Order: sequence, then structure tokens, then C-alpha cells
Amino acid sequence: METKNNKSETYYLAWMNPRDKKLRDAGVAFYNSEYGEYLLKVDEDQGKQYYLKPVNSLDGKTCFRMEMVLKRSNGTFLKRQSIGDGYSSIITNGNVHINYGSKYATLVLFLK
Repeated sequence: METKNNKSETYYLAWMNPRDKKLRDAGVAFYNSEYGEYLLKVDEDQGKQYYLKPVNSLDGKTCFRMEMVLKRSNGTFLKRQSIGDGYSSIITNGNVHINYGSKYATLVLFLK
């Protein structure tokens, strides 16, 4: 996957069970340096487009917003809707823990 003049970096996504910290595959993410955001390809949600972007940083913690693309009935872009949030810090080893979709699993974007 390429952006204008730049290749996107690819990252691993996993679901983490918060009780026992076990991981299972969730998909991949691509970083787009032109827009400073990640395109998330979540295996369980085929056909849906998700984006993750940093929204602020304070005291070593970076906060992220997860958005889903909403489309009109004819398939054209309508808007993005915020559907979750996440954070990255020393506690997460620099990876992004995303609260989205399930109270029983955390979506993790592995950056390190």
C-alpha cells in the first residue's frame, strides 16, 4: 500500500483479554505519514474502514481517537464517526490500547 511518495508502514493488531492478557489475531494497520493516522483492517469487520489518530499528548501518555467511515446507501463517503478511544504510554510499552467494541477484549496496535 502506498501513499503519495511514501510507503505505508504495516503494524500488527491483536485482541487482548484484559483478565489473562492472552492475545489473538485481529488484523493489521497501515500508517499514513501524509495524514498522521493509521488505517485499521480489523479481520472481524470485513468491509468497514477504521482510522486511528493521535489527538493529544501529556506527561508521556498519547491519546488516540478511533473513527469509522460511514457511507451513503450508494457506497459513497458520508462522514467519519468517532467510535472509540485509546492511549499509548510507558505502561502499554508504547503500544496503543484501544477501547472499542467489546468490554471483554482490548484492541491493541503494536507499535513496538
